[in-house]
Amino acid sequence: MLILKDVTIKDQKNHILLDKFNYSLGNEDKVGIIGEEGNGKSTLLKAIYNTKQIEDYAEVSGTIITDMKHIGYFEQQLNDKWQESYVYEYVLKNDVADIIEAEDYNRLKEFEQLCHQVHLDATCLTSEQKIKTLSGGEKVKLQLIKLLASHPELLLFDEPTNDLDIETLEWLEQFIVQQTIPVIFISHDETLLEHAANVIIHLEQRNKKTKCVHTIYRGTYQEYVNSRAMKLNKEAALASKEQLEYQKKMIKLNDMRNAVHDALNDTVRNPSMGQLLKKKMKNIKALENRYERDGVHKVDTVEEAIDVYFEATPLPAAKIVMQYQLKELRIQERILLQDVDLLIKGQAKVVITGPNGCGKSLLLKRLYEEIKLRNDLKVGYMPQAYAQCFQEHETPIQFLLEEGDQKDVTRARELLGRMKFTSDEMIHSLMELSEGQKAKVYLLRFIKTNCNVLLLDEPTRNLSPLTNPLLRQILKEFKGCILAVSHDRKFIEEVFTTRYQIVGQRLIRWK
Repeated sequence: MLILKDVTIKDQKNHILLDKFNYSLGNEDKVGIIGEEGNGKSTLLKAIYNTKQIEDYAEVSGTIITDMKHIGYFEQQLNDKWQESYVYEYVLKNDVADIIEAEDYNRLKEFEQLCHQVHLDATCLTSEQKIKTLSGGEKVKLQLIKLLASHPELLLFDEPTNDLDIETLEWLEQFIVQQTIPVIFISHDETLLEHAANVIIHLEQRNKKTKCVHTIYRGTYQEYVNSRAMKLNKEAALASKEQLEYQKKMIKLNDMRNAVHDALNDTVRNPSMGQLLKKKMKNIKALENRYERDGVHKVDTVEEAIDVYFEATPLPAAKIVMQYQLKELRIQERILLQDVDLLIKGQAKVVITGPNGCGKSLLLKRLYEEIKLRNDLKVGYMPQAYAQCFQEHETPIQFLLEEGDQKDVTRARELLGRMKFTSDEMIHSLMELSEGQKAKVYLLRFIKTNCNVLLLDEPTRNLSPLTNPLLRQILKEFKGCILAVSHDRKFIEEVFTTRYQIVGQRLIRWK
């Protein structure tokens, strides 16, 4: 049993993240929590798990009732304290400082079986491999098997899809669907939401983050998206109709006022008629005040309603953007790829897929190094760890300004506003913004600098499922060249015309 009654969550600035939230979890509920970054999704999940997890940065009121003794909580990122630990230490210990008893090693058999389920090489459990040497996807899979071994009554997943390859994403979908216990998960992956969720909880900050809204929808993700679109369109149509009616009323009142005013000028010698006209003028003013007071239906501004696009000059179709050959791609003694041969022209949209740790990101970085200094191209590169590219205390406006471009603040503000950044967020430290907001700032930099070649490493991984369709449309209409690494199935399907997959140290063209 899990019941939330009138739960309200405020941050340290007294900003409301969740307002009087009520929900009763069903035994078969597979709940997908969606919303823009920074809207309180992770905070809500932590509050369900243990309110002490958020007491240093948020205040919770209301009631959270549960009789579940064991709730499994999947953190968004593996804690850095484990970086120097061996893999077997991580799965067998609850804390880094714990001592492993001799009989604990018998549990490794269970973990080996779980490794096969999530497509993780089980030899990592018996080798002296440290956590810090694992790829991002391998760390996610390791967190999963440790969580599954604890046999929880409720599973809470905070963005488990980050860094997972497509094969493991498909496994995770089936895992969630087949669970006999309830699952609550935060995800940006639309395909996972479509296939696994039967309840959608949407957390929003509308009207430039001045209005906190939450929606609970029992049904599939696509049904919710369709229902939401219909509701927003209906509200917009109602507002438009009311605005037209309001204008007609005000025009009619103005005509009446002018007529009474003219009649008053003609009744100087008829005091009784003048009194009647003055009374009529008073009634007209009262009507005007009432119309202004009642106003018209206001339509909320939603966060995903971004309005940006690329303006760069289209690349010629025959132009060679990249001609790259490499005998071997390796990390120290480990060979990742052999006999790479790539030829990319014009407005090609090429995506590279493959399992975690196979060399996709390293290859993309090498390709960027190969073409970044070309004078005939304007190249934009977005690494997977893009947050490391920001300077300490740098603001979104400062990041968008090119060297010697300090006066072009107006253009930077305009772009950020069209991406639904508030005035406060524009001058806030980038390091303190959400990962999704950081990704949006990167995209804006490419737009502002008129890039015609984009190299993107997992660009959609931190954007909300409602923002991602708009980003896909922007990149699909981009008249330049895109080379990307991605596990996002919607992104791959809708944007790219050519797909390469890394299989057995080979880069193989899929389509």
